[in-house]
Amino acid sequence: MTTQVRIYQMDAFTHIPFGGNPAGVVPEADGLTPDQMQKIAREMNCSETAFVCSTDTPGADLRVRFFTPSEEIDLCGHATISTFIALGMENRFGTDLPLTVVQETNVGLLPVMLSRSEAGQIRALMTQAPPQFRECDLSRREAAQMIGLEEGDIDSDLPIGLAYTGVWDLFVPIKTVEAFKRMKPQTSRIAAQNRSIGVASTHCYSFDTIEESSHLHTRDFSPAVGIAEDPATGTANGALGAFLLRHGVLVPKGERLQLLVEQGFEIGRPSFLSVEVDGEPNSPRTVRVGGTAVQILQGMMTFA
Repeated sequence: MTTQVRIYQMDAFTHIPFGGNPAGVVPEADGLTPDQMQKIAREMNCSETAFVCSTDTPGADLRVRFFTPSEEIDLCGHATISTFIALGMENRFGTDLPLTVVQETNVGLLPVMLSRSEAGQIRALMTQAPPQFRECDLSRREAAQMIGLEEGDIDSDLPIGLAYTGVWDLFVPIKTVEAFKRMKPQTSRIAAQNRSIGVASTHCYSFDTIEESSHLHTRDFSPAVGIAEDPATGTANGALGAFLLRHGVLVPKGERLQLLVEQGFEIGRPSFLSVEVDGEPNSPRTVRVGGTAVQILQGMMTFA
């Protein structure tokens, strides 16, 4: 007996094909086993594939599960953006935008707001899990060795540390965009270090940017979960905004910090992520990450 599922491949956090971060989306995943989901994610070979399931959980409209090619993870930003834009294209929630849909994830119920730009493109803005923070004793020399830079390339005026908005990440400050181009990440070393402290990625950040409109430039290395480099990382960039507010590096205007983050330039997949952090100085509360996505593929996958 064979099974067929509809599947999309979307490029998230971009408005052009072959930019941003690819994600698989299975819009009707009821009846699939976790083992089948894992095999589909491995076959798609995107950094993450999302599976949309029905749910009986009060307050949730649907359940979404996320798989890398090697394992299930609790939350994924770019796959969430891809999922809800794909569902929006199908008019799963009707045509009257803006509206808010609640997804059930492994880290709880998280709202996603869908809207439409003046040009007619659907945008998604996802709320992430409440931010958490931990200290980290990683030295700047050790950080530099992991990513193949000199210790002097690590910005001593900015914090190294850990933050979570659904997934734990390690944040490393870099002085210049030029240093990002020179990075030679030591994949096995990053993976071992990240696993030892329980994080999914090493997320490098700088206030030196390529585009004038951007506030931050980032690169994300996630070999601990099977991703050598991620071109657009929603959870990590959302956590980064909360991390910088928590440490007093950035101060919100009123009760909201708004950032545009650029990522993926070094690997030929330029991406732009909108980050919002509600809260007061040194006290972030709610984190949202948003952007657009474009459809690259749509078809049927058949398997036994």
